[in-house]
Amino acid sequence: MATEAKAEALEQGPEKKTLIDYIQKDLPEHLDWWPYTLGAIPLTLFGVLITTGLLLTFYYVPSAEKAYESVDQITHEVYLGWFVRGVHKFSVDLMILFLLFHVIRVFLTRAYRESGELKWVSGSLVLFVTFAMGFTGYSLVYDNVSYWGMTVVTSMLGSLPIVGAPLLYLLRGGEEVSGGTLLRLYDLHTKLLPVLLAGLVLGHVVIVRLLGFATVKGSRGFHPFYPEHTLIMGAIAVGLLVLIVDLVMIFPPVLGPPANPQEVAADVSPPWYFSPAYMWITLLPGPVALSSLLGLAGLFVVYPFVDRVLAERGWPMPVVNAAVAALVVLVFVVLMVLDTRM
Repeated sequence: MATEAKAEALEQGPEKKTLIDYIQKDLPEHLDWWPYTLGAIPLTLFGVLITTGLLLTFYYVPSAEKAYESVDQITHEVYLGWFVRGVHKFSVDLMILFLLFHVIRVFLTRAYRESGELKWVSGSLVLFVTFAMGFTGYSLVYDNVSYWGMTVVTSMLGSLPIVGAPLLYLLRGGEEVSGGTLLRLYDLHTKLLPVLLAGLVLGHVVIVRLLGFATVKGSRGFHPFYPEHTLIMGAIAVGLLVLIVDLVMIFPPVLGPPANPQEVAADVSPPWYFSPAYMWITLLPGPVALSSLLGLAGLFVVYPFVDRVLAERGWPMPVVNAAVAALVVLVFVVLMVLDTRM
């Protein structure tokens, strides 16, 4: 009887797999605990950014003569233009915020171990490119604050040894910030950086799936990706959208006076996520500040390998990481507060 059933199954051929069969995979239960959802939240926000960014490109004109006027039109004349612009702005703010939370969680739990170094490095690149997306988007408003903020940031990059001057000319298209600078930043923001970020995000997700998730104490069970995990992530996405809508309604986007190369803006502070770096460079001599920031960025990328070396020498890395994280967060907050008061 069993032989006949096997023969019949062979005659029918292999069972066809559906799309769900290909993406279905059991996930550890800790991925439903809120600290471990911080990686999926930026992915959701990235989708919102792409959607709202495409809508904004229908009206934005990347030229020195028309950029400010087009942003003013989006904000005050286009139907729901202010809302789309607000959603776009708060989405990038929240994406960077949750990426930082995700980094802190991974750092404190040392989830970059167990062959997870590649996951950390790819995630670091995602964070840095997201910062670049935030800066280029901030500059495109082309009001007086963003104009002088763009001038300050590009000047800081220009002071880097060896690569500073070529990088300055590459970004500005000349010695001064001009319409050419705006067009270059627009191309970066709408073409190169989104494609690069999408590729890095995809690569990070694939790496995580291939290398697996870090082991977490207390997480013993598993659940399917679909429908259980999918429904939870969907609920989080809906909650994010509600939060963003509330923020836009309470704090609608504003627009300062147009760019004026002859009048320095009263406050040239960059967005909050660049505020600590801006204050660091303001308080310390330029070469020292920039060199230290670049050194810290490099250390950040390779930290899993540093952790491995120190752990092999008997360092209590959980305690070290907790102290380092507390110190970094404290310095970050203090520099932000200083920026608001200067």
